[in-house]
Formats: sequence, structure tokens, C-alpha cells
Amino acid sequence: MKNVIMTQPYFDKQTLKNALLEALDAAIDAAMQAAREAQATASHEGNKPENKWDTLALEAAYLAHGQSERILKLQEQRIALGKWTVPDLDADDMIRNGACVTVGLEGIHRHLFIAPLGGYQLRIENSDAAAAGVADVVVVSHETPLARALTGRCEGDEVTLTLGGKSASWEIIGVC
Repeated sequence: MKNVIMTQPYFDKQTLKNALLEALDAAIDAAMQAAREAQATASHEGNKPENKWDTLALEAAYLAHGQSERILKLQEQRIALGKWTVPDLDADDMIRNGACVTVGLEGIHRHLFIAPLGGYQLRIENSDAAAAGVADVVVVSHETPLARALTGRCEGDEVTLTLGGKSASWEIIGVC
């Protein structure tokens, strides 16, 4: 399917939430696989230390422990996200947690989903038949500077962000 830029998309936010849950499931699966591999390395017969400087098994055990902690955190995030109710918003509403926002700068459009957790990019089909296509939606935590700058704003507003010493003003093109 062809990628298209949608200026005022409508994304089904339950679809966004479900895609985010699937991304978390994939991250949990990857972390579990990494933990299994680290545990196997740590306990493998051939990795018994030959001297006090041979630390491969010990390092693998630390890695397995770290992966276990990561799995726990991801599972906690998944449970919290699963319980989260995505609010219904429209173009007249102020931006808040749960908003899907399209911002634009010099003809470049970005689609953002403000959620309880961030750091994911989702490829989503636009639900609006008039602007059908696929778009990348960046999931940002409601705690990030970007989400805080957008919160309380409305469609048509401008938001200026300074990141890495560079300022840019983005126009809020759409909210759903």
C-alpha cells in the first residue's frame, strides 16, 4: 500500500492502543528470548570459569537478571495500558493524554499519539475514507516535553519547541 500524507487524519484510537499493546507484546517476547539466551550462556557447562578473570558466566547471569527486570517493567506497562481508557476527542477539544495530533512545519506533517507510555512508532491505516492510506504515528508519553507543550492547545494553535538548542514552531493541524 502506498504511503500518503494526510493533513487532517482520523485515526481510530482504539486501533492505536491495540497496536501499541502488540508492540509491547513483541518487546516482552524479545526480552524473554534474550533472557533465555543469557541464562543458557550463564549456566552452560563450557562457560565455567577457568580462573578468577574468566567472567563470561557471571556477565551472562547479570545480563539475564537485567532482562528479567526489563520484562517485569514491560509487563507492568502492558497491564497499565490495557486498563487505560482512550478518551474520545474531536477537533474542538483541547489536547490531552489520549489525543492523536497532527503537527506541521514547512509542509512536513507528523502524527503523534499522546499515551501513558511512549517511544514507539506505529504504522497505522487511516480510518477516514476521504484520506485513506497508511501513516506513521509516533507514540509519545504524556510526560515528555513535547506532550506537555501540546497539552491544553487546540487545532490551529502553534507550539514552539527547543530541542538540542534549536527552536522550531509547529502548527497543530488536526486533533482527534
